[in-house]
Amino acid sequence: MGYGAYILVGCAVVAAVLLVSGWWRLAFRAFGIDTAAMTVTPLGLRFTARDDVERIDRILRSFADGFNIMISSPSNKAWKRHAAGLPSLYQPFAHEGAAMGYTLRRLGRCRPRSFERELVHADPANRYLYYVGLGFWAGMRRHAPVRVQRLVAELDALNGHLCFDGYGFKCAFFDLPVNDHALDCLDGFEGYARSAAHQGVGRALWFRQMPEIERLVEAIDALGEFAQEAAAGVGLAAAFVNPDRLDQACRQMERLPAAWHSACHLGLCFGLKARSTTDPLQFDRDLARLDVQRRAAVRLSIEACDAIERSVRRDHLDYQAWRERVARWMQEHIDYPLVGVRDLRVPDVDITTQEAVYLAR
Repeated sequence: MGYGAYILVGCAVVAAVLLVSGWWRLAFRAFGIDTAAMTVTPLGLRFTARDDVERIDRILRSFADGFNIMISSPSNKAWKRHAAGLPSLYQPFAHEGAAMGYTLRRLGRCRPRSFERELVHADPANRYLYYVGLGFWAGMRRHAPVRVQRLVAELDALNGHLCFDGYGFKCAFFDLPVNDHALDCLDGFEGYARSAAHQGVGRALWFRQMPEIERLVEAIDALGEFAQEAAAGVGLAAAFVNPDRLDQACRQMERLPAAWHSACHLGLCFGLKARSTTDPLQFDRDLARLDVQRRAAVRLSIEACDAIERSVRRDHLDYQAWRERVARWMQEHIDYPLVGVRDLRVPDVDITTQEAVYLAR
């Protein structure tokens, strides 16, 4: 065997080792997110209180680290180990970032069934974050709305709509500050997909405009017919970012115009529902900080949300029906914003023994 042949064989061996071990993925670090740029100051966010700045910085860094580890680590489980090592408050954001990197890790291939099998079904506790992250990736790649709708059509009939939320968040968080027409692309979505995308816009506006409520209200109001959807996104962000200081978040939501309270209430419910699945024990500890009335309102709202989801799935209804029914139920039974339970006679909702104890105190 000649010298050249030995070189070829050696190269082939090295290539095989890199391929099998996954070390070639280190090259994807070039496509990673600069974590130093994902903080309050360089992004121009308006948080100034030290606790707020530290929290938001850590949230953004957790998201970026989840993405970076997903795309560049040789191990398929490195991102999970990283997320598990974070404080409970920040773990979901690492999972969301990892989901955004899922398609890139698979070299641009995203098969809906594989995505749900490998992420959602493998870790249902973070299922909502995975769908949002997938939509975020579609937004980063500027996929056409029609392409995103084709993707969502193959995902879970209800939770798949969170992809539109992630897409809208990306457009409002990164694009809108530098382009006044950045949200025009959302007009390409059909039906309720457009509304779901504006729920993501609302979440982004919460991050962008808080704690300056007046500016937040002005930004939401500018969305016209989709202001209600954005208000729901604001409520979701307020609850999901602050599950351990819900009283503070709710005081801020009280300052929103009364016309948006029902939508915001829905967002608060969905945000807390998501938190209750990511770490139930920590969620219980966070709720223990609240007075009994608010604790009961939160518990019962989540129970109702779950019960209505079951009935919607049973009747083969859609995401819009789920949200509208929960919003109507909360308007009838829960005082805004999650202040207490107005009506204990709640049809079609099973109250567990634990919640019954709360309500009886």
